[in-house]
Amino acid sequence: MKEFIDAAILANKKIYQFLSLGFENSFCQKHGKGAGGDESKEIDLIAERYFIEELSCFGKIISEESGKIGEGKKILWLDPIDGSDNFVSQIPYYGSSVALEENGVVKAGVIANFANGDIFVKDEKSFQVAKLNDLVFSDVKKNANSTVGVFERAYRSKVYAKKLSDALIKYRTPGAMALSLAYAQYFDFVILEDELREYDIKAGMFMCEDLYKYQYNDLTLICKDERKFEFYKNILLK
Repeated sequence: MKEFIDAAILANKKIYQFLSLGFENSFCQKHGKGAGGDESKEIDLIAERYFIEELSCFGKIISEESGKIGEGKKILWLDPIDGSDNFVSQIPYYGSSVALEENGVVKAGVIANFANGDIFVKDEKSFQVAKLNDLVFSDVKKNANSTVGVFERAYRSKVYAKKLSDALIKYRTPGAMALSLAYAQYFDFVILEDELREYDIKAGMFMCEDLYKYQYNDLTLICKDERKFEFYKNILLK
């Protein structure tokens, strides 16, 4: 597993260094719908190539952009640019997500934030975070001081955004699902509504496996604190 994690870190570091050279309008060029159904932009495909170069030896890649790439018993679920609309809008909340799955079980996940250089790495033994510019890792710790949660894709909410509004619950909608799952230990909650695609959530949900979770139909609620979990669940389900 270490070899996969090291290769995923290397791919992310190369992309981070590439992006540090500056924003180009050509990165926003559209290339039609990708395998995940969203518009693939030039920056998505550039990042995807870095991951293919470093990770194709570990198994079959299933990418949000190009779909199935290569062969192998192990599956690598890849979102090369998580939050690409944020990137082209120059909103500093975008990154990447990759998970290695073997026999239906996720064994490792790596999520990077290309806006601030955070990189999260989880395997079956540890969950750690570092900066891409120094790679000095430390254990991810819960933030006991959080006062707001994150509701991804709240603009598409048919039910739950109104319930939170009626209860005067503060939340943000940053626009990069994998990143928000990686940061779940820092927030009051993470809420996902509507269809969840495996490219978006495989690594992130693996990073949330020790948190409190409620999943039913189109609702996913994740909290680090049991008392707050019950509080928010009651609001959403009443």
